[in-house]
Amino acid sequence: MRVLVLATMCLGLAACSKSADTSKVASFDVAEPAAEAPAAPPKVTAPGAAAINVSVPRMAYSYKYSFILPGTSITHAQEAHIALCDRLGPARCQLLAMDSASGDAQVAKATLKLRVASTIARQFGVALEKAVSNAGGRAVDQSITAEDVSKDMVDTQARIHQRELLVSRLTEILRTRKGTVAELVEAERSVAAAQEELDQAKGWLTELEGRVAMSTIDIDYAAAAATTDHVGSTVGDTFAASGNAFIIAMGGIMRLIIFLGPWAILGALGWWGWRRLRPLLPRAAPTPSDETPTPS
Repeated sequence: MRVLVLATMCLGLAACSKSADTSKVASFDVAEPAAEAPAAPPKVTAPGAAAINVSVPRMAYSYKYSFILPGTSITHAQEAHIALCDRLGPARCQLLAMDSASGDAQVAKATLKLRVASTIARQFGVALEKAVSNAGGRAVDQSITAEDVSKDMVDTQARIHQRELLVSRLTEILRTRKGTVAELVEAERSVAAAQEELDQAKGWLTELEGRVAMSTIDIDYAAAAATTDHVGSTVGDTFAASGNAFIIAMGGIMRLIIFLGPWAILGALGWWGWRRLRPLLPRAAPTPSDETPTPS
């Protein structure tokens, strides 16, 4: 009976601790997020058979956010996002690039590029939207892209294993000094080439692991277009548009006059010359039929 009571108490304490841990993870705080350990590959176990490891795809995520907010608030929102990254620390957030174009509030824009730990990238995106909302802006576009790098990582690991075996064998040949001088020289060259390939493969594997562990976040800030509802502004815009239309019309008329002016002058000279020469031209004599009067 005592054993049963003790077992029940242990199960209750374990359930309480599990629920406390779950609530702690659920309440994400950008300033102090809970560290998450990488999940181990799940195992599928059949009755009477050994456990089978199921490989989980290794994904490299990229996030992109576009925000629109008042031009005077772009700098404040960008600084707030950088502050969020700084509070996470360089191990979980890194600033890669920042650009800000100040000037007219209606054409102000800025960009920001961060690298955030993949385990908290989505929660960090929510914090970014909240900071922009506090600055009077809103999100207009957001996208998530993922690249499966599992095959590249597996191929690279296999290449590293092969090069390590080759380097080990060639090193053993050099250590025992078995073979001719030419073979030993060729073995040294092969060791150097294999070691170089091994270092390159390890560097590429490290880069792939970094892309999986850290996600890139691109942020674009744009100024919201200002709206004017005043009647005076509307009337002024109407007069300005009318003036522009008048100038355009006058310009068209002037171009037409300039284009047709020489032709009009030539036509006028030709008509004037015809009027001057017409009285001097001989007239045709009248025919007899024209002089005979018509009988009544």
